Amino acid sequence: MLRDSLARRTGRDGNAAGARDQYAALVPLYERAVGAEHPDTLAARGYLAHWTRQAGDPAAARDQYAALLPTIKRVLGAEHPDVLITRAELAYLTGDAGDAAFARDQLATLLPEYERGMGADCPDMLILRDSLARMTGKAGDAAGARDQYAAMLPLYERVFGAEHPNTLAARGYLAYWTREAGDPAAARDQFTALLPVRERVLGAEHPDVLITRAELASSIGDAGDPAAARDQLIALLPIRERVLGPEHQYTLATLGNIAYWKAKAGDPAAARDQMIAQLPVHERLFGAEHPDTLDTRHNIAYWTGDAGDPAAARDQLAALLPTHERVFGAEHLHTLRLRESLAHMTGEAGDAAGARDRMAVLLPGFERLLGAEHPDTLETRRQLARWAETAGRDPEERG
Repeated sequence: MLRDSLARRTGRDGNAAGARDQYAALVPLYERAVGAEHPDTLAARGYLAHWTRQAGDPAAARDQYAALLPTIKRVLGAEHPDVLITRAELAYLTGDAGDAAFARDQLATLLPEYERGMGADCPDMLILRDSLARMTGKAGDAAGARDQYAAMLPLYERVFGAEHPNTLAARGYLAYWTREAGDPAAARDQFTALLPVRERVLGAEHPDVLITRAELASSIGDAGDPAAARDQLIALLPIRERVLGPEHQYTLATLGNIAYWKAKAGDPAAARDQMIAQLPVHERLFGAEHPDTLDTRHNIAYWTGDAGDPAAARDQLAALLPTHERVFGAEHLHTLRLRESLAHMTGEAGDAAGARDRMAVLLPGFERLLGAEHPDTLETRRQLARWAETAGRDPEERG
């Protein structure tokens, strides 16, 4: 059908919302013309869910895939490629909605079925493996995600070519998870090598190029130069505002990262004030319990302590903890990092024994999620030793 081809082309040309709207209009036409369970109708429903996701509404896309799956499975058979793709999309979107461990396990279960039905090197198999790697990382195993991308990269190069956008995206994820696994210097070098290739292939202001610039800046900061990270992000901000808009999620993330590196470069009060001004925008756009909003509140509290009021920081972090535990889970990395901040501010507010005890409870969680030698684990161990030593001193010595 001509309109179906036009809708797909609209999406491929970058207008995901337009493709979504065209498929929303097409589905009832397919139902009337060939029937609600005809394969062409089911394919149109799949494309509607796909472009709904690409247009920025993963929750709606997840619900569309969930409604589609029983019908497409009954009509086409459990091992039909379209059924496997629908299951993979549903699993990934479930992870995007907050249950990364469930998504990881579902995607891992799908791997042998994909390989049997489609072959080890087909593009859809690579998409599945990419989704599995991302959900592995989101579930807390950054080293596992890094290793999966390292293994995938030669497959991307063979299937798509070394400079295909999909291959360049895989290189970006490899660099990202390399940093998250504790090696920011290696990630910095990987992003530095990737940036000029992406600029040449995609154009200097393509969104993926801007993402690479932002991740390079963060890696530079994590590798020890917070002032350079801050300055690179300040230079990036007006481009993102112009290309994406001032309230786009990535533009707001850039503002948050500028504040973060301001604090790391020695000005936590300016960072705190910047994010206090941004918090209502995050709450309005994303909701009070969105991960980005919760990260903003975490940073505001922490920088309140760094700017000289650790007791207020401690109280803000303690108030935030139940929400983190409900939204992310008690053992999620975001929750552990909040608890580490709470332990630190407990000590800075004068309760060294309380900080020591909180750090002692935290350490096994970091070891389990990140490994014994990850920088975050090592820092938790250092903080435990610090507060244990402080708590063991005489009150006069502490003063």
